[in-house]
Amino acid sequence: MTRKASPEVTKLVDELATIVTKKYVSAHIFERIKSSIDTFPYEAEKENLPYAIVMPKSKNEVSEILKYANRREIPVFIRGSGTSFTGASRYHIPGIVINTHRMNDIEVFEDFGFFECGPGCICESVAKEIETRGYFLPFAPGSRLIASMGGLIANNTSAHIVDASVGKPGDYVLGLEVVLPNGEIIETGTKGLRRPAGTDLTKWFVGGDGLLGVVTRIRMRLAPAFERAYGIAIYQDLKSLAKGVQRIYRERRPLPLFMEFMEKETAKIGYKIKGLEIPKGSVILFVSTGNSKEEASQKAEQILSSLRAENPMEAQLIKDIELWEKLWSSREVIGSYLMQESGNQWSSAEVVSNLMELEACMEDASHFNQDLPVLSQLTLYLFGHIGGLTMHPGVIIPKEWDNEKKKRAVDEKFQREAELNLKYHTCGGEWGQFAKRAPFFIMRYGEESYELMKKIKKTFDPNNILNPGVLEGDFNNKENG
Repeated sequence: MTRKASPEVTKLVDELATIVTKKYVSAHIFERIKSSIDTFPYEAEKENLPYAIVMPKSKNEVSEILKYANRREIPVFIRGSGTSFTGASRYHIPGIVINTHRMNDIEVFEDFGFFECGPGCICESVAKEIETRGYFLPFAPGSRLIASMGGLIANNTSAHIVDASVGKPGDYVLGLEVVLPNGEIIETGTKGLRRPAGTDLTKWFVGGDGLLGVVTRIRMRLAPAFERAYGIAIYQDLKSLAKGVQRIYRERRPLPLFMEFMEKETAKIGYKIKGLEIPKGSVILFVSTGNSKEEASQKAEQILSSLRAENPMEAQLIKDIELWEKLWSSREVIGSYLMQESGNQWSSAEVVSNLMELEACMEDASHFNQDLPVLSQLTLYLFGHIGGLTMHPGVIIPKEWDNEKKKRAVDEKFQREAELNLKYHTCGGEWGQFAKRAPFFIMRYGEESYELMKKIKKTFDPNNILNPGVLEGDFNNKENG
């Protein structure tokens, strides 16, 4: 298929329409551009736009689309909400995009103790649906208002949640319905509340980076909701802040559900937006949980006892819910505010520390863009999920920069991120391991591990139809896939 042969694209659309009807397939330029952009700051390139966007409603329609793509040898990319920070949704070669937004049904089976939903369900909608029944959804991405469940499962990301507190989403997934790249449909897992021991195909697809199949239905255990208590600590310097977090682990305190931090200058921005008194230092905000408000508060006090041992300027429970909501949202609004104020694009890294070296890693993260040719031209903002030992050094990339300069900035970001995660023997815990992070995977785990992944991919997808290039990570190679 030639990339600019409009008659062939028209034929493609007509053939896909026999699967999903004409209403749910489009080659309109607006849809093609919309399905080609993600959180990266540079524009989509016209020659790499997808041929068509197709919007299936069922596993059978997904199956037929993939069978068709295999016959025609056309790449297929899966699209949820496009909030990926890995670059996986940046379509570097033309193909078909499967948009999952119509696969958005949810059913709650309380008698069985689980719920099921489609991959196109929005995280916030699912959370609200089960919260009304007294349950908790183990996802908390900053993009929860638009992030899709399929994308979250593909990355196995708990986002803001402290992994050591409640685990990863995959710990709650009982089973999946999956369409393999060749169009075959399989079911994994169980309808019981005890997950399979030994071989469980579910594990191949939860956290599979979208490489091995298309998840068309998700079954997750219903986890009971809990009461919460809220706390804050403010430190003069990041060194003391890091030591306070280390103490929580080393002194075996009840780990918080959330524990966020903002470096002093970054915190000033969020506080100012919310009309709060400007903090005099770097801020920690945390949420503890319990079966009762009393238990949650007791756990919060235990956390505070560790934080206080490093002499913060302030460390206390927050009992005023209105004040807490302002404090918490001051952390969440920073990136969006900086983008709205400047009209430019936010870009951040994921630097993860090991527990022992948190203090040193924090220091490195606070100088993340130092000596980098392009990123050093920009102001660094530092915050992150410190309870999970994760930091997000970020910058605002000017819209007036040309695409090539923006790409150099992004490449520098991933290079420095890789250097630090290699230094501390860690890896990303939120955004997947391939796409723009494929070179890091090789450095971190070795060529042998990478070759093994390529063999696994080929076994599931012999024609390399599904999300080609994500595993390879070289999006400048137009022949990829």
